[in-house]
Amino acid sequence: MNEQFLALVPVYGIPVMALIVFLACLGIPMPAAVIMLFGGSLAASGDLPMLPTIAACLAAASTSDQIGYWVGRKGGAKYLARFAARGPKRQRLVDRAQDYLERRGVFAIFFTRWLLAQISPYINPVAGAAGMRWRAFTIAAICGQTVWVSTYNLLGFTFSRNIIAVAHVMGNATGFLAAGVISLALFWYITRVLHFSLKKRRRKRYLKPRGRRYRS
Repeated sequence: MNEQFLALVPVYGIPVMALIVFLACLGIPMPAAVIMLFGGSLAASGDLPMLPTIAACLAAASTSDQIGYWVGRKGGAKYLARFAARGPKRQRLVDRAQDYLERRGVFAIFFTRWLLAQISPYINPVAGAAGMRWRAFTIAAICGQTVWVSTYNLLGFTFSRNIIAVAHVMGNATGFLAAGVISLALFWYITRVLHFSLKKRRRKRYLKPRGRRYRS
């Protein structure tokens, strides 16, 4: 299946790339990441212009986000209920999207564009149904999609000679990205704990204990 889509890119160029990204962001199974890697490699060889390729993919992804948001905003809970009733897998994804949105708010929109891309198409209608402000949703979604689109296209551009190996590795990119974010969060937390621990020790060393009375 991936080979058939890849064969279309050199023939139809940017429009077919944008269409595949658009459908993938609506929740339709499409190899958007592989297509963007391939598009980046074609840009490296001069067959496609780099900036228009990134811009087209970003516009396609952002358009899908807006459609999902406004479907949820207009349809609300009834749409989500009908959508989730189509299968247990969709029900789990919708439940996960709702839980993540409740816990993370607007940051959930940003991170699900690239870090948790598998629930990205489902969190958009959830955000609309929950009444999230359109401006906040749009800014977070565009920022997240910029990270996602730019990363894959630039990787394809940089490693154009080894695009097959890169595609294989990036097939599990979400796991690597999640591990990186978790590692950074743990590093920040440990640093803060050590900072406050050292600060507390210094205070105990230089400050007299309160509540004691000294007799002359």
